[in-house]
Amino acid sequence: MPRGSSLVRMLATFLRILHLFTLLLYCEASVCPQNWNTCIDPDLSHSSKSSDILLEDIESRLSSLERRLRAVEQPVWQIGTSHEDWEICAEGPCKCVPETKSLSCWRYGLLDVPPSQVVPNDILKLDLGSNQMTALHRDTFLDMTQLNQLDLSGNYIEHLPLNLFFSLHSVVHLRISKNFLRELHQNQFVKVRNLRILDVSSNRLQTLPESLFIANSVLVLLDFSNNLISYLPSGTFHGLKTLEELLLSHNRLSTLQSGVFRDLVNTKCLKLDDNRLKKLPADIFHQQISLEELNLRGNLLTEIPDNLFSSLERLLTLELSSNRLTHIRPLAFDGLVALKELQLGQNYIKTLTPGLFDSANSLERLILYANNIEVLSKNTFRGLNNLTSLFLHSNRLRLLHPDLFKDTPNLRKLLLEANYLSYLPAKILDGLLTIRQLRLERNPWHCDCSAAYLATWLQRRYLTITNSSSIGEINIGDNSKSWEFGAGVICRGPGAMGGKLLLRLTFHELCEGQWASMKGLVPRVPKDLLGISLSNALGKVAEV
Repeated sequence: MPRGSSLVRMLATFLRILHLFTLLLYCEASVCPQNWNTCIDPDLSHSSKSSDILLEDIESRLSSLERRLRAVEQPVWQIGTSHEDWEICAEGPCKCVPETKSLSCWRYGLLDVPPSQVVPNDILKLDLGSNQMTALHRDTFLDMTQLNQLDLSGNYIEHLPLNLFFSLHSVVHLRISKNFLRELHQNQFVKVRNLRILDVSSNRLQTLPESLFIANSVLVLLDFSNNLISYLPSGTFHGLKTLEELLLSHNRLSTLQSGVFRDLVNTKCLKLDDNRLKKLPADIFHQQISLEELNLRGNLLTEIPDNLFSSLERLLTLELSSNRLTHIRPLAFDGLVALKELQLGQNYIKTLTPGLFDSANSLERLILYANNIEVLSKNTFRGLNNLTSLFLHSNRLRLLHPDLFKDTPNLRKLLLEANYLSYLPAKILDGLLTIRQLRLERNPWHCDCSAAYLATWLQRRYLTITNSSSIGEINIGDNSKSWEFGAGVICRGPGAMGGKLLLRLTFHELCEGQWASMKGLVPRVPKDLLGISLSNALGKVAEV
């Protein structure tokens, strides 16, 4: 126990009493016994708000001081310097491994650092994770100059003394996640110059000091996800030119300073998902030339400025789902020449400008589900020759251009379920020779002669994919492939057709009574399919 601990405890107790006394005085003066609104003088409303702010400030300062005093009260363990230290270390409550020079107190239920534990000063790895510690004394890691891994995650730590890490010149990996930290001092990591991985996720941080990483120029990964961060000063990440991953997911960021990411020229992964971002500065990503993954999911974005991503020529994945996008500007995705996956699901997009994806000609997966798209025109997917998966389900699609998929010959997965489609134009699917999954259920299919093309196309492709000679051979209800290939297409009408499976219907059933009026028209069914039909309820293939 450090000297003066009794005095420290007395001072801490006094501060707690003072804290409570301040709150009681405020309550005595301000709180009304019945209706709060009836006893507030309008002329004093401004004064009342000022008092509230002052009280919050006093309370915050007292709480902060109390946390610091609690850290001073904490015990410290014995730091050994002799050759026999590892043998003595094994006698303590934690697990010592001399071969790896490591000490593990993981899940020991510790409330404090055990004073009886001897820790050799040449220790390399120290694990204090998943305990119940609320504070640490500033000398806890004194003279552990060779330590390279330190885990403090999963505790209840509220405050880190300024010089807690000052001896940790060799630490490479530091985990402080899943604690109750509210703030970090700007010089918290100034002596940890070899730090490469820092995890401070799942705490209660509200902001980060501007020069927090001024001495940590070799950082590779920073994780501040799951905090309460609402503001980042423009110089927060200054000098971090080796940083590869920056994780800021699940915070409260509503705006970003224009130059906040300026020095992150080698960052490959940037996660800003599940924040409150409403708008992005036009040049926010202009320096991130190495970025490969950008996640902006779950924000409040309403628009994407032209050329926002134009510098991201190496970007492979862009996640913009679950925002409030209603319209995408024509040059929004300009420059994304290496992009493989683009996620725009769960927005409010109504239209897609033809040629919108012209620059993204490497795209393989395009996710557009759960929007408000009604019509897709001819050149919507122009240039997407490498596209293999297209998610268009749960929109309001009513009309698809006959040549819509002409630019996507390598499509293997096409999801169109849960839309308002009543038919598909003739030949629209003819170019999809590599298709392996097609979902069309939960659409109001109108099963007359306009559906003959789709019915015949499905029957031929379905028999091919299942290696069957007739539809009747397959138990559609139990075969998963059947649902991926049209078994879920149920007729809405007309009349007696309602409720029937389109896959079971013959050309004659669909076009009965309509053939005479169609003699002068271009048939909806491809010529090579006109002779194929299902002759009876068992689905045997016959010649018309």
